[in-house]
Amino acid sequence: MQSVKWEVFFAGKSKMKIQVFPLAFENRKRIGIKPLGYDRAFPGMMKQIKDSRWTPEERCWHIPYTVEAYDQLKRLFGEGQVLPVTERPVEEQKTARCQDKEQAPLKYKDELIRLEERLRLQRYSYNTVKTYKNFFAQFLAFFPDQHPEELKKKDIMKFLLESSKNKKWSDATQNQAVNAVKFYFEKVLGQSRTYYEFRPRRSQKLPGVFSEEEVLRLFGAISNLKHKAILMLIYSAGLRIGDTQLRKQDVDINRKMVFIKAGKGKKDRYSVLSDKLISLLQRYFTIYTPEYWLFEGQDGGKYSTRSIQQIFRKAVDKAGVNPYSTVHTLRHSFATHLLERGTDLRYIQELLGHSSSETTQIYTHITQKAIQKLCSPLDFLDIDGALNSPDKKQD
Repeated sequence: MQSVKWEVFFAGKSKMKIQVFPLAFENRKRIGIKPLGYDRAFPGMMKQIKDSRWTPEERCWHIPYTVEAYDQLKRLFGEGQVLPVTERPVEEQKTARCQDKEQAPLKYKDELIRLEERLRLQRYSYNTVKTYKNFFAQFLAFFPDQHPEELKKKDIMKFLLESSKNKKWSDATQNQAVNAVKFYFEKVLGQSRTYYEFRPRRSQKLPGVFSEEEVLRLFGAISNLKHKAILMLIYSAGLRIGDTQLRKQDVDINRKMVFIKAGKGKKDRYSVLSDKLISLLQRYFTIYTPEYWLFEGQDGGKYSTRSIQQIFRKAVDKAGVNPYSTVHTLRHSFATHLLERGTDLRYIQELLGHSSSETTQIYTHITQKAIQKLCSPLDFLDIDGALNSPDKKQD
């Protein structure tokens, strides 16, 4: 088969247009396909091609780089005009994404590729690969004239110190940078595990939560049925934003359960499905008729997390609730409200998918109803005399 260039195919009466381009996926060459515009028939047509897959990272479908798959694509969509472009080497495709604005020196990009290959070999998630590559690119750019194997602990400390100061990194951001550098030296180079002392002291921040009244106001501010269903599902089941990329079959209405496959840490779990949400989802299924994914984007693939964040931000502004809240605040609110209503902490741990009960116990510190039931030691003192004494203002 000839090298695939950018092409546009026209599909019979529908006049559907698609882009076809070379794609590197899991160290294999594939043919990437994107629709030019929205067409509900597109996902179904792609599923007719053997071994076709959707990748949320590239937001496109892809098929094998073979003559048979290419011919089947042409049979489905018809012949079209060729728009030639220069095809980048696979190595450049692998390193072009997920990098910081500070680009790593070209002569050390091989180390970035080694890092990515090791991460993929150990089946780290796309987001983790993206984050580690970003911080490691910054690390390489910080030492433009030195190969990373030549660097010592004091060099790593200098990078972390200056970056956290100049870029105002949070504790969590610094931890991610440590993880990225640590992974390279320990897993790629095989050095001993000696990089723990660079971690910042763990802060004890309490997660922000909505009151039940604020949750009602938030949902009331959303008129779009699909948007409301997405945010209600996050609160109803205590989902992370990445957990919303569910298949339609993951929602079991009869058992009133939601199945979250390969969530954070690649763990499967079940969570609860609200009766009130079931009623709304049934209306949603009737109007939107999703085929494979529970919430489909315009191209027929998964609904993007970025779109969910935008929906949430608009709802927060309209409802007038805490402007510093995030989509994750709904998950915190789910756990806190369950705890306030007497749900055992062990069940909440399972629903949230926490590996350790210590992670879940943070919600015991923020339950408003529990705090309201407590009495301050000042209430037990007989200080009426002191309270009723004349007030004096002293300059």
